[in-house]
Formats: sequence, structure tokens, C-alpha cells
Amino acid sequence: MKMSRLRTTAFALACAAASLAPVATLAAQVGTLPDQSPYKDLDDHQRVGLVAGLINFGRDGADVGPSGTAAAFGARYDLSIGGPGYLTVRALSASVTRNVLDYQLKPAQRLIGTKSSVLTNVDAGLALALTGERSWHNLQPLVNFDVGMIFSSGDNKSDVSGFALKPALSLSMGAGVRWIMGSNSELRADVSVYYWQLHYPENYRSTAADPSAIVPTGTLTPWTTNRVFTLGWTWGIFR
Repeated sequence: MKMSRLRTTAFALACAAASLAPVATLAAQVGTLPDQSPYKDLDDHQRVGLVAGLINFGRDGADVGPSGTAAAFGARYDLSIGGPGYLTVRALSASVTRNVLDYQLKPAQRLIGTKSSVLTNVDAGLALALTGERSWHNLQPLVNFDVGMIFSSGDNKSDVSGFALKPALSLSMGAGVRWIMGSNSELRADVSVYYWQLHYPENYRSTAADPSAIVPTGTLTPWTTNRVFTLGWTWGIFR
């Protein structure tokens, strides 16, 4: 009896295994092997890098702020804080030129020259990866929000009309993508919009020689909209 029961049990197990084989085969076909998955886990920790790009300056109401497009250079630091989050610190500088106005002259004669300086923005903020702590086909798209300060080197003294590029609050938001090239190297591209304030002097409201003011209406502290595109290379540290 015992041998008969063992034979019956063995036959039942063999039948069950045979019936499960197609299911296991189907599951293997539906799934993806880890080395063939388009997603790869990232081990980021801390990263530093160099960036270069272009800044397209938005015009202000009086047309005395930086204008045109300028080459920009800088550096960045990224710290993974877990999940999709990164803390970022960035510094970006560009050589800029602005118009100099004499508020006492008539409107057609007020432009008396230009002034050059180096404009630097330093900010810190939060970046969020859309794929979390993983890359997709070695790419990781991100969005970022930052706050900082912008200041000028070489344009701290007021011009004949009392205007200067004084330190001011800056805000920015944008999007970027990382291209993971190896365990310790990556390229990245970022597109951002920077907002910062200019501070017009009070005499922009009226002039001594002409009743037409430089800024007859509106605010004396306008926000400007500036578009920034950068390419960078970063590498891991303290791994």
C-alpha cells in the first residue's frame, strides 16, 4: 500500500509540474531580464561639474539692463537626498553690456554709451527626477526650482543717472536631462528661465531738461525674464 501511495503521489506531482510548465514559460517571456531592462538603478551620492552655455537676456522697460545673448560659464554641485530628489547649488557667470542713459537729456539724446561688467548668479534649489533613482536607456529627465542672488563685478557704482546693477534676488525654474555615460561620468543639458529684479533710481520718474520721464509709469523695481541653456559634464566625488 505504501509503495502504491508513493507512486500515486509521484504521478500527481509530475502532472502538476507539467501543467505549470507553460505558465512558467509564459511568465519568463512576459518579464524582462535585469541586464536587458531599459531601467538602471543609479548610485549618485555627490556630484560636481562644469557647465557652459548661453544666456538670452530679456529687455526691461527702460532698456538699461543687460541685453542680447552672452556666453556663460560656471559650476554645479548635486547631492542625492533619496528618492527622486536632489539638492543643487549652481554658479553661472557671463560678460554683459548695458546701456547708460543721462536722465537730464531729451529722449532722443539720452543714450550716451554702454558699460560692461561680469554678471554672476549663485543659487540653490531642488531638482526632481522623473524616473526616480533610475535612468531610462541611460537618460534621466529632471525638473528644477531654485532661488539665489545675482550680482555684478565692475558695475557697482552708479552711472550718471544713478543706475547700477546692484545685488538682487533671483528665481529660476527649468528642465534638464542627464546622459549617464558610466559609473562616474555623465553629460547633461539644461534649459532654464531666470527671473531677477532691476532697481531704477527715483529720478527715472522725471528729468530736469525734459518733462518726459525715462519711466513715466510702472514699477521702479521690474522683474526681467532671461532664458538660459547650458551643457555640462559632472562626476561623482566621495564615493
